Amino acid sequence: MPNYSQAIGRVLVSAVFIVFGYLQFTHIGNYAANPAVIKVSGQLGGVLSPTAIAYLVAAINLVGGILIFVGFKTRWASIVLIAFVILTIIYLHPFWTMSGAARAGNPVQFYKNLAVIGAILFLINAGPGTCSLDNRFGRR
Repeated sequence: MPNYSQAIGRVLVSAVFIVFGYLQFTHIGNYAANPAVIKVSGQLGGVLSPTAIAYLVAAINLVGGILIFVGFKTRWASIVLIAFVILTIIYLHPFWTMSGAARAGNPVQFYKNLAVIGAILFLINAGPGTCSLDNRFGRR
């Protein structure tokens, strides 16, 4: 019997990544100019340009979100997205290092990202469910 609640949960979690991946691809210049992206590029010694990093981030969001949405390679996609969200917390929302207005706004993003990690951990633990490509093709 299909477990629709798992499918609905996968769709809701994946929506965050699909929407932001799409927005990043359609506004790549804004993301490439983001101070966090520039900082990562600098930490990598300029091996990857800010634009390349912005495209990589957009691809991780969009492809990871789509994989979760359809339930294909769900656990692997989940692991990648958890690592991505942790890096997002470290580079974009370290409110403990901020002051003023930035410190006031970033705890919400930090805790939202913790909730997303929690939801993804449930996906890893429970699997994609019966309404998924992983189930259809016999993968778990």
